[in-house]
Amino acid sequence: MFNKNQTSKLQMQLCELKLEERRVCSDIRHLVRNNQTIDFFKAKQLNSLRSGLKTKIKSVEAKIMPNIIA
Repeated sequence: MFNKNQTSKLQMQLCELKLEERRVCSDIRHLVRNNQTIDFFKAKQLNSLRSGLKTKIKSVEAKIMPNIIA
């Protein structure tokens, strides 16, 4: 079982990851809204960053949730 310190570290990490995900989605939204053209590499990089963040968020949430339920 996690102690309070580990849970708070995971919650802090989760907040940081969600803020980063929000920034990436905002960057993508601004590019689409302004009809700016970007090269394929930049689009692929933003997409992989967003996908990677979602995966990390799910793994951190999975570590936190059992402690909240128990």
